[in-house]
Amino acid sequence: MNEPSHRLRQRTEEQSTAEQVSQHQQSQAAREFASVEELIRHDAGRTPVPEAVADRLKQSMVREPSSKPTRWWRRLLGG
Repeated sequence: MNEPSHRLRQRTEEQSTAEQVSQHQQSQAAREFASVEELIRHDAGRTPVPEAVADRLKQSMVREPSSKPTRWWRRLLGG
């Protein structure tokens, strides 16, 4: 007699777990964003950058000129 109650308990636990997973998936799917930028930030935070892309980005940043603007008098005098 103990066997049917064990099966019933196990079945209800499985159903409960399945419902929790379903609710979690629905809450993720129902997310709305106020702007496109917010969506992109959210996606960027959850998406890993491939190693090849990270390396290319680092190399590109090294080749970029300094962000410090050149003074007007240096440009005028050629310095």
